[in-house]
Amino acid sequence: MIQRIQSLYLFIASGLLFSMFFSKVCYAPGMEPVMYTDYTPFVIFTIATFAISLFTIFIFHHRMLQIRLSIFNILLLLGYQGWIAFKFFTREPGTAFSLSAVFPIVAAILVFTAIRYIARDEAMVRSADTIRSIRKKK
Repeated sequence: MIQRIQSLYLFIASGLLFSMFFSKVCYAPGMEPVMYTDYTPFVIFTIATFAISLFTIFIFHHRMLQIRLSIFNILLLLGYQGWIAFKFFTREPGTAFSLSAVFPIVAAILVFTAIRYIARDEAMVRSADTIRSIRKKK
């Protein structure tokens, strides 16, 4: 399961997304820090992207489905990052965002890298199947 490099990338992306459950979005002077769990859209995006990242690790036998789910996950992660950016640009003066606000884009880069390795494995398997079919014809 975690034997391939693409599974490691997906696992790291899942870890980043899971850590967002316990992270703070922003800090404001004189106010309590705002957690990701305080905003419903953030909770939905975090659960969805974490679940998809974790699920794609376990379907390693179905590489094309793994690629499709990873592409869908990238789109969700980009939407999530867009929502965080929207909140950043409409924030009150003096509010500072935490480092975890860039975790969705980092996770999207990791998932994209995993897709490249999954596609490489699929190409290798298809070329091996082609060689086998040629040998059977002879």
